[in-house]
Amino acid sequence: MVTNNAYKVTMFFPLRNNNDEEYGLEVWDWWQERITTILVGFTDLGQVKGWWFGHSDENRWIVAVVKSEQEVEVLREFLEMAATKKYFDQEKMYLDYHPTCYEEISRA
Repeated sequence: MVTNNAYKVTMFFPLRNNNDEEYGLEVWDWWQERITTILVGFTDLGQVKGWWFGHSDENRWIVAVVKSEQEVEVLREFLEMAATKKYFDQEKMYLDYHPTCYEEISRA
């Protein structure tokens, strides 16, 4: 029987600010540099539309697997920094994580 050995993490990053303006290249450059420092790999599932407190929005959907709660905490801190006025200027950022079974399958 396989036991949980990792955490599957889902994060959303808004594509536009609360004034419906696209974020500048400096925000996405910071985002790219920071996320690739934190994670050795992740999947960008692309653009998704959602609904939040009476308005629709579009987000970048990121999924990753990390091996410890410490790594989840580092991602939480990243999202807290991303939420600041310097970057995405959001009151809240989405983070979902749960225990999962992670396995790397090698060719025979």
